[in-house]
Amino acid sequence: MSSPDEDLTVSHHYASWADAFVGLRGTRAMHAGYYTGAGDTATIAEAADRLVRLAGRQLGLGPCHHLLDIGCGTGQPAVLLAEETGCRVTGVDASRDMLGLGRCQATGSAAADRISFHHSDATKLPFPDRSFDRALMIEVVSHLPDTAENGKRAAFAEAARCLRPDGLLALVDMIDPSAAAAEGRSWMDDVPSVHLSTRQRLLELLETAGLEVRDVTDVSPHTRHSGRRSQEVFGDHRQELAATLGSGTVERMARLVGQVAEAYEDLGYLMVIVRVR
Repeated sequence: MSSPDEDLTVSHHYASWADAFVGLRGTRAMHAGYYTGAGDTATIAEAADRLVRLAGRQLGLGPCHHLLDIGCGTGQPAVLLAEETGCRVTGVDASRDMLGLGRCQATGSAAADRISFHHSDATKLPFPDRSFDRALMIEVVSHLPDTAENGKRAAFAEAARCLRPDGLLALVDMIDPSAAAAEGRSWMDDVPSVHLSTRQRLLELLETAGLEVRDVTDVSPHTRHSGRRSQEVFGDHRQELAATLGSGTVERMARLVGQVAEAYEDLGYLMVIVRVR
């Protein structure tokens, strides 16, 4: 079971690394990218936005919709979807620092009047029942345990509570190909509170929360290139990073980037669309 201290550690971790990585990646989005193949020359920023656009299309987003972006991070997906689909977006995240970056980004957006951010845990959303038409969770539940009051089940139940009848949720996240495969591996040891589920377990938890699975798309052939691409970019800028951040920090960054690259080669990655019954 995760604790409040662990939740704060996760928030601090991503807030402290976000600025260091944004210069390398060319985007404040910290999630995977969508590539057509190993030869795809898209930048990290372009590929990350592709994944968001795919989720937006799966949700059928348009000007009539109010989207809840759960675990919105620095707000890149929220701003992108608000600008390109005309929808209204409310983002929530556990990190105040990252929300601050999101607000700054939204302020300069053409959709600034349709974007708002709130500090909240994914398992305790501060909204009335049936407040939203659509919801999005990108790489959120992989940081929540399966069996805990403040885990995946609670996050899915909260999303379902906040969605109107027939509302849709897009879940975009990493999964473990098999429970046995994870044993003894050191994937992302430097990232706190990683709790990967198998595909079957994730779908079971969604159903238990009263959400009807409408579509499951395995996008891992397209996201697996994300880690290596980030590793290549990191390698190209390693010396200048060391001059700015110090060799010790860069060594820790190199370890993390390498572990993420290794993980993406083997982990599954799903886009699941579910409907409120």
